[in-house]
Amino acid sequence: MIKRNSIAGLALLSVFAAPTMAATVLTDANLDQFEAMLPKLQQLEQRPQNKQFNLQRHCDWPRHYREISAQEKDSAYQAEIEQLAKEHGFTPVQFVELSAKVTWPVLDSVQPMLEVSRQALMFLPAAQRQKTEKTIQQGQQYYQTLTGCLTADDKTALAKHHDRIMQIAKRLGGVEQILPPGMAVENKL
Repeated sequence: MIKRNSIAGLALLSVFAAPTMAATVLTDANLDQFEAMLPKLQQLEQRPQNKQFNLQRHCDWPRHYREISAQEKDSAYQAEIEQLAKEHGFTPVQFVELSAKVTWPVLDSVQPMLEVSRQALMFLPAAQRQKTEKTIQQGQQYYQTLTGCLTADDKTALAKHHDRIMQIAKRLGGVEQILPPGMAVENKL
């Protein structure tokens, strides 16, 4: 069960264990395929999102896919996402991994803002502070786990395709769920 927020979370959730060989290194070809999916993906994501998914710290992409799928409440949505991925030449696992990697540069760019937000927590009312702290922790966990799963080839590809990836990530959305309230990604990229 993959969804907009799940995708961003997935993407950002990669893992923490030792990096394993990446099944999907970003290339011009798979970025073209991924971009071709965006209009339909955005249309599918115009629904209430399951924001309560958990990502485990590991670098096993098939396992990430299974774990996220188990948390998705809308099986029809998951089937549509899987079909869309297949139509564009991806397995669901490849789609999750590629989505995560496309999200990584955005997470990297917002790390300083997350730290500033963490420092400002003491000025928030208790209830808001607790919610914001949880959001910051989730964002940092996603970033740390995904960073730990990036191979040398991934890092080279991310650098090569950085500008294009940032544009795709803006269109993909879903990153907002890991940012504290008021930190819109559109304004930060």
